[in-house]
Amino acid sequence: MATFRTADGAELSYVDRGPRGGLALLFLHGWNGSSEVWRPIVDRLAERRRTIAVDVRGFGDSNAAPGPYRVENFSDDLSALIAFADLDPLVVVGHSMGAAVAQRFAIDRPDAVEGLVLIAPVPASGMGFPPKVDAFFRSLPGNPEATNAWLSKLTVKEPVPEIRNIMRAAAAKVSPSVALESYESWSRLDFADEAATIATPTLVIAPAKDRPDFVRERVADVIEGSRLEILPNAAHYAPLEQPAAIARLIERFIEEL
Repeated sequence: MATFRTADGAELSYVDRGPRGGLALLFLHGWNGSSEVWRPIVDRLAERRRTIAVDVRGFGDSNAAPGPYRVENFSDDLSALIAFADLDPLVVVGHSMGAAVAQRFAIDRPDAVEGLVLIAPVPASGMGFPPKVDAFFRSLPGNPEATNAWLSKLTVKEPVPEIRNIMRAAAAKVSPSVALESYESWSRLDFADEAATIATPTLVIAPAKDRPDFVRERVADVIEGSRLEILPNAAHYAPLEQPAAIARLIERFIEEL
């Protein structure tokens, strides 16, 4: 694990693997996640590609960093990382909340982003959860038992112990205050008009068991020219459930850039 300092002096952690040269891949995890959730995919790509997986502010080994813990701040932090690690240009790969951060970063720094890969993405328009669903998500921070039960439903099949442990360990590192503040941010995003201006080549990966029609309407149809791939036999935590298939899709996307 390496570290870098953001514009406000916060120290954040990241994992940097693979050969230098060519397009780098920057991986952004989702809510209650960490860089560790990308390991099965990075293991498949790092032999040929430089891969950087960051723990965003407040998560993983960056959990001691002060707030704000909002999508906009997570995007701002990436500018410091790409300057520190010499990552320009790069392809940004985001999962769930991390895909919202990726969209925000592509808008903020179009000069630095050669491609976007958005997996089970949170839309730039937010989620628009009904009150009962919103209340459920707000009940998870500080409740490990409920969080673990929720995580177990984010794959098609019951996760094998290794995957279950990755998911639970990542969630356990997030403080309730960070989880709640970041949830408030990504669930209520409102920059769809800006997302519609994204000209960066974009691959949207929608797990078949995770509302693919919603992803098509709220993400793929918003970003003009994006390509939508429906990933079979996968639910929301597709990066852990189908790492080989996603790694192949990423490789093909890069080769076509």
